[in-house]
Amino acid sequence: MKVLIIEDESINIEIITDHILRYNDTIEIIASLQSKEEVEKWYQTNEQVDLVFSDIELLDGNVFSLLKTNIIKSPIIFTTAYNTFYQDAFDVNGIAYLLKPISYNKFSKAMEKFENLQNKEVDWKKISETIHGLNPDYKERVIIKTKTEIKILSTKNIGAILSNSGKCIAIDENGKENEFRYKLSDLIKELNPKEFFQINRGEIVNINFIEKIEPYFGDRLAISIKNYKQHLITSASTTSEFRKWIE
Repeated sequence: MKVLIIEDESINIEIITDHILRYNDTIEIIASLQSKEEVEKWYQTNEQVDLVFSDIELLDGNVFSLLKTNIIKSPIIFTTAYNTFYQDAFDVNGIAYLLKPISYNKFSKAMEKFENLQNKEVDWKKISETIHGLNPDYKERVIIKTKTEIKILSTKNIGAILSNSGKCIAIDENGKENEFRYKLSDLIKELNPKEFFQINRGEIVNINFIEKIEPYFGDRLAISIKNYKQHLITSASTTSEFRKWIE
């Protein structure tokens, strides 16, 4: 059996590796990858493995934006510190959800589940396509990490999202700026298009927080967001689509 580990913390890689070898020392660990970028590059030159162990919050953001592209067709056992992504996990080939710190007892039960499912010859690709075709999901929360805390910010409480030097800043309902790691181009694909619109290369607005829209130089528009002093400006190329969107 060949397995892949997707995890950005070395201590957790060691724990998962120890559990794997304790469960079955003939299992081959092909690679340990620490970011979505590494996963994407690895799959460009390597075949699918039998099983994947994946963390959820990686160095360059939430793993689901990548998994929803169906890049991984193998069953996935998720290993995470967060208990808020169960639905997301089982929408992308997830067969088990292990909360850190991961005990060997829970790990072995997840492996037994994997082996039982393998005997039933589950078509993971077909299941994934069926789920996404019938029930498209949109991102419901973002994870905000600081030096002192980790907090969860619901997307319904985000008035706008700004891009800044490769990071994102979520403007919450109080006008406070909350920095988190994510690619804006990935994020807009995960947000509900009825509520969120990308008005230029670096800014997304939530229609529920728009207070006022005014004409701006060059047939662009200036948008006022609730409790946020700075105006957000549409680009010339998006203004027409934005007008249609708000109607």
